[in-house]
Amino acid sequence: MTPPRIPSRIPARPTELREPPRPARNEVKPQAKAQVSRPGMSGVSQFEPTAPRQQPVALNAPAALAQGPRVAPGSYPTAADVRNIAAMQDPVARNYAITQGYSDLSNAMGQLLGTENANWSTFATWASKQAGVSIRGEDMPKFFTDALKQADNVMGPLAKVDDLLRKLGLPSLPLGDLASAGNEALQNVSKAIADGNKRVFEEVGQEFARFVETFQGDTQYDAAKVAQYLSGFPTDKPLMKEAFGHYAEAMFEKDPNKKAELMLLANDKVGLHEQTQLQPYVEKALNAPVKETFRDVLEQTVEAQINALPFPANLAGKAALRTGLVDAALSPVVDGMANVFRRLATEHMMKLAVPGGALKLGNDLPPPPGMESTLFPPHLRSIENPELRTLLDQLDKSPDSLNGTGAKDWSQLDQRMNYIVDLFRSRQSDPALFDPPFGRQGSYPVTPEAPRVS
Repeated sequence: MTPPRIPSRIPARPTELREPPRPARNEVKPQAKAQVSRPGMSGVSQFEPTAPRQQPVALNAPAALAQGPRVAPGSYPTAADVRNIAAMQDPVARNYAITQGYSDLSNAMGQLLGTENANWSTFATWASKQAGVSIRGEDMPKFFTDALKQADNVMGPLAKVDDLLRKLGLPSLPLGDLASAGNEALQNVSKAIADGNKRVFEEVGQEFARFVETFQGDTQYDAAKVAQYLSGFPTDKPLMKEAFGHYAEAMFEKDPNKKAELMLLANDKVGLHEQTQLQPYVEKALNAPVKETFRDVLEQTVEAQINALPFPANLAGKAALRTGLVDAALSPVVDGMANVFRRLATEHMMKLAVPGGALKLGNDLPPPPGMESTLFPPHLRSIENPELRTLLDQLDKSPDSLNGTGAKDWSQLDQRMNYIVDLFRSRQSDPALFDPPFGRQGSYPVTPEAPRVS
């Protein structure tokens, strides 16, 4: 299932850059020049189309050397904007705003740290966009109905139910009622995904906004300033504190190999924190009470048909309900529907649409185009940062390989992280990840939503 396509104003680019031959050690890339922030927009809370993003230009004027890059006000969400977006009540509109917010935070971070390495918010943009497909339930009801028609373990038992209903003087169960049951189950799954999407953005998005506000314009690493900034993290979020400390180091690191490793270390730590926070939402989405939902909807349909019959024609039907005859006939149908739904829902959720294609999370990560033999971008082909090596030893089940990365059970945190750390490492230098997800640039501030009147 694919989300609605909004024509991008940015020309399509390949998912990965084809690379030139490299030296035996990590290839040393020229250091990125400081960048000029793009023009901001302000005063409205909706997302407006903009001109194509301009390529950053070098700051060569003497006056520009006095301070580091700054991010235009209104071009990214502040911490207050993040809270206002998270407070939106419509889950679909909120997801669109969250996805756009991640993209704009990603680009704000890119103006400070450079865009040769994706930051966590860059990846979160595409994960949030994919979550929106599930939140909106796009195409799922039709796929579910089509799959039911082809499922012998549903249609066979359903024929027996129809035989029983005819004996009771009732019409057969239409497939539309089965699809309705599937749609109700999907809403339960969608709510869990939407709640997780909101929770992570509200927490992590504010920290990215705080980082930009704190360090934009700086020209060198200030240990005292960084320490003061890090003191603002709650004590129960040590991974987040460490991660943003690494981003601060990476901002002023001149060695491109060390910088790439610091960025990956920060991305992995934010990812581990985020996925730990998401665990109850993932479990709720994948383990939604599908059978109970299907059984309730189908039993209510049959009961309503029985009650619609005049007396005494309805007596046989009421007796069948009371003795459990209807429930027994529906059980195989419910089991078959649940199996079909879980298969489709898992397939529906367990993919990540990124620029240039979609990744199936249950399969091993494919090598990025142009990296079939090397697997990872030049500055991450060998890992020398001791802390990053230790973290990867804990999370990556197949070191320096993409084999075994597929997550067969997405509800398991260790399987998700095994996939995610290799996703981050293999795609960190992909410039297409910085493309706007909807071909637009957000505008801020976002006006707080008025309280609902009950």
